[in-house]
Amino acid sequence: MKLLRYLFLLITCVSVVQVLAQKKTNRLQPGKIYSAGEKIYAPRYGFNATIPADWEGMLPRESEVFLLTPTGSVFGEIYIYALENMDLTSLKAAWIKGVNLSESIRLKAVNPTLEGDLLYSEGIGEGDKINKGNKAFAVARPTTNGACIVAISIMPVQFFEPIKNTLLTFMRNSTLGEPSNASPYADLNWEELLSGKSLITYMYGEGGSKDTEIDLCKDGSFTATIKKSGFMKNQNADYHGRLMGTWRVEGTGESTKLTFTFTGKKKLAPIEAVLTIQEDKIFSGGERYSIGQSLRCK
Repeated sequence: MKLLRYLFLLITCVSVVQVLAQKKTNRLQPGKIYSAGEKIYAPRYGFNATIPADWEGMLPRESEVFLLTPTGSVFGEIYIYALENMDLTSLKAAWIKGVNLSESIRLKAVNPTLEGDLLYSEGIGEGDKINKGNKAFAVARPTTNGACIVAISIMPVQFFEPIKNTLLTFMRNSTLGEPSNASPYADLNWEELLSGKSLITYMYGEGGSKDTEIDLCKDGSFTATIKKSGFMKNQNADYHGRLMGTWRVEGTGESTKLTFTFTGKKKLAPIEAVLTIQEDKIFSGGERYSIGQSLRCK
């Protein structure tokens, strides 16, 4: 039963992250795989686009380069990134001059073309270790905040035309709106997120034995099993063990104040805790809380 309960919590934790992702519309999330037809949004540059047919995309963690990989019959990868403080005229000149890919390989543009707000070009390699079986193609569009979005691919020559067409279609169909640095959690409704959920800390990190579990029911009641960790760890011993009462949250956005009012035989004063969310992870007092569907709430 303990294993089944743990697996259920794991599954529902994933579903909560998916709900948060939906609330953030199609904003890029590190590590998530985007399938063909899915929309992506980079708010810092106001860049909106759709994953091409027979391709999938991902923003690797700790990276600022979005990667498109084929799922069909072609072979090659497309790298999409932003160049700060760059306009198409300067970029065209830089492409003609050439870009060093390594100490021994230099990539230069061949007759770069300006088409409205689109700059594109085939690329050729120079150097002693050039693979002549490969070709390159790059496309760029300027943003409204002085940057350029660049998409580039180096692929085997037999796949040049299909990947070139994919790149051009992808960039032509993209849209550039007003950039935004707003938090993806700016309008997060904590009451909606937490109602009917369990907040859990683990003794030895996520996946270890549960140290504290708090069930926050939709009717405003809670039950808890409090051990050594969690936001009650610095309270006196009376705040440990099996507790119950009511809960409420105040505030929307990246953080909220969670208040517990206790009922039962123990005469305990209310406790307040500040919850914050970062990259779909919830923290309080420097500790990580996993979140899943409560099995105790009705």
